[in-house]
Amino acid sequence: MKIAITGAAGFLGRALIQKLVPRHDVYPSDLEASAGDPAITQADVLDIEQMHNLCAGMDRVIHLSCVSYQDNLSGEDNDTCTLDTRLKGTHNVMKVALEAGVQNVIQISDLCIFSGYDSDLLILEDFLPLPDTSAIQQSIYLSEWIAREFARLKPGFVLTLRLGQLVDAKTLSPDTPFNPDWLDLNDAADAIMRGLEIETYDHPDHWGLYNLASMHPLSRFSLAKIRSGRYNFQPAEDFRQWWRGEVNA
Repeated sequence: MKIAITGAAGFLGRALIQKLVPRHDVYPSDLEASAGDPAITQADVLDIEQMHNLCAGMDRVIHLSCVSYQDNLSGEDNDTCTLDTRLKGTHNVMKVALEAGVQNVIQISDLCIFSGYDSDLLILEDFLPLPDTSAIQQSIYLSEWIAREFARLKPGFVLTLRLGQLVDAKTLSPDTPFNPDWLDLNDAADAIMRGLEIETYDHPDHWGLYNLASMHPLSRFSLAKIRSGRYNFQPAEDFRQWWRGEVNA
């Protein structure tokens, strides 16, 4: 399978490349080119021609592209960059991938858009997001709506995975305060790999929409749909030592 990736130089992208390469032809891209096996080519999601070049001949596209806060920019400029990348960038990727005949796009979203709910409430998969008014949460939330509209044009075209806060359990410092929204990097990459295998989704069946965080007694998120539905995926890391307070014991 030929798979293009946007935002491949990031934390999740590099972990995902390692899993994909033994099984697929991988074409990773990011704002800056980077050496590796395979090499990450330079491509900007805001440049429609570069997206055409990236998506041509691909079977799947994994859309990871997002931006981090840049200290050399003002708050207003950071907000503009965030909104442009998430909204215009997502529109460009979806539009070009659809035109190129790509089978589907896996869009990576974020569970932070449920921040408006009380911390002691169990959030079910069908809950409506309650994002705050920050540019980052608004851009994540609205980019999901872009995906939904493309899924209306071609049912099954978009799979959206809302991920918890990514950390690497293997390198996590023992004195890091436990966060119930953690998701292990390896579990996130494995969930994307599983997403490449499924062809039909649970409700809504035209648009794959799933939440994923680690499973533990303090979790705020129900994972019933992604665990027991067509996706049939369960995260392996539950950060047991951290939520039990046994890391430094």
